[in-house]
Amino acid sequence: MSKVIVKFLSGEEKRGIVYSFHMNQPTFHMQTENEDGTTETETVKIDSVKEILFLKKEGETRSPLRTETIDQSMFASTVAFKLAIELKDGTIITGSTIKYDPNDKGFFLIPLNPGDKSERIYVNAEAVKNIDSKRLLGKILLDQKKIDIQRLNSGLMEQRKMREKKIGSILQEKKIINQKQLHESLQKQKETPNLLGEILMGAGYISNEQLDNALNIQHEHTKKKLGQILVDLKYLTPNDICIALATQLHLPWVDLSDKSISKEVATILPEEVVRKLEVIPVEKKGKDILVVATSQPQDPNILLELMKVTPLKVELVVAYEGYIESNIDYFFPKKK
Repeated sequence: MSKVIVKFLSGEEKRGIVYSFHMNQPTFHMQTENEDGTTETETVKIDSVKEILFLKKEGETRSPLRTETIDQSMFASTVAFKLAIELKDGTIITGSTIKYDPNDKGFFLIPLNPGDKSERIYVNAEAVKNIDSKRLLGKILLDQKKIDIQRLNSGLMEQRKMREKKIGSILQEKKIINQKQLHESLQKQKETPNLLGEILMGAGYISNEQLDNALNIQHEHTKKKLGQILVDLKYLTPNDICIALATQLHLPWVDLSDKSISKEVATILPEEVVRKLEVIPVEKKGKDILVVATSQPQDPNILLELMKVTPLKVELVVAYEGYIESNIDYFFPKKK
């Protein structure tokens, strides 16, 4: 038995209970409740639906804080593909799936949002306008048989070398640097934090062409951040960025799409600090640990600066920069 929300191609939406659902069957039965409290069972044609949200049981919604690491992530071990789906009505859905075949009449997604009310979503292929399918980083390492604990480090090392080679080749091809400069740059790169674009491209979330396009736009609009540009271009979703950073840096990530932070926690740090560093406190553990969300966890200066302004021990988590900014404006309204 599953509580569901059925969204139809017609635009209608119904809530109810489904006792048995098979996507290869032409129909399924759904029990709905009338306004007078009585229930009735109706037969629904599967090709009439746009999507079906199979809801989590009450109390099962996961904490918005979630750790994604290469060796233990569900995305690394059980889920093969990440799908970014654009429906014909303009809706964008992002999720992961074990199996995807473009010839199927429908398929299931596991939401990437840890706070999502759905445990899985059925999508009717007839409602889809476009699908971008990528193998997740963890799955690539798994396919190469480098995901076990003993060989994890060698897998990450190989990936890092591939990323350096790719970036170096691009710079040389464009005659921006010579071989000596490339060597010096790679040596220095080991001592400096990786840029967001490098991490996303190295993890296979975006292509070099997509990164170049986003960087060109950023050059014309200097106040706009790279992550927001990539999301605006629909190359990525906010959760994609969080997962990529979290898996690469072995940090937890948090979904801040809804303002679920308490005011008491959010305002622990001074406004000038959160605005300067573009961070927001999200949780306080016990008496001496403060969890702070940042979109730039690879920058060591952020942690150092935070340690100067609070006696609490600071733990960083990854969050989308756009959501951090909206939370800062919510808890620290700008004076008119």
